Amino acid sequence: MSACVDASLAVKWLAHEPGSDKAIDWLNAHAGDEIIAPIFLPIEVASVLRQKVRRVEMTSEEGLKALKLLERLQIRLIWDWSLLERAFSLAAELDQPTAYDTAYLALAEKNSCELWTADARFSRAASRMYPYVRPL
Repeated sequence: MSACVDASLAVKWLAHEPGSDKAIDWLNAHAGDEIIAPIFLPIEVASVLRQKVRRVEMTSEEGLKALKLLERLQIRLIWDWSLLERAFSLAAELDQPTAYDTAYLALAEKNSCELWTADARFSRAASRMYPYVRPL
């Protein structure tokens, strides 16, 4: 079974913040599942971790350690150009300012799996029309 995850969930696995315990419980519960994400997930996570370092919420060493952990999670990173057009259309349909979040949705849709997110705002916006969007 596959599950698509977004950067908001992945960051909670790597940085101690509200909801991290619940996110780690989710990861443990899905240990046998294939976890997938768009190919840009690592850079999106790295950007969030870098912001945390700048805000002194974590050290640079902790950020680098978190990135190494992300690699060890062996998330299958996927991209094909059809996701780009679908993500763009979904962003318009859901009135989203960017296509980042909707690229995860497009990937979940294409792979007929659930999209798990810790982004409550996006989950509320998308789950009404796309019931396979699951909030953490």
